[in-house]
Amino acid sequence: MRVTVVVHGSLRTTSAVGTEEVIFEAQDGWRLRDLSEALNIWESEVREVRRNGERTRLDAKLRNRDRVEFFARAGNGVIARP
Repeated sequence: MRVTVVVHGSLRTTSAVGTEEVIFEAQDGWRLRDLSEALNIWESEVREVRRNGERTRLDAKLRNRDRVEFFARAGNGVIARP
């Protein structure tokens, strides 16, 4: 299945995604946690995850054509925005 992935904040330099959005071929049955691990995004670095614009959890299942955004933790607990 194909998903679009965007990362924000420090994840742009620490993940395998980079500064642009990428299309990723995920395996059927994957959860957001599986996707994050495949992209070198560690749970401890993530403040918020959104799927198709809605806040979600890392244990949510991926669906074909999802748009997933990972927001990095920032200093003082503030969400890092683009």
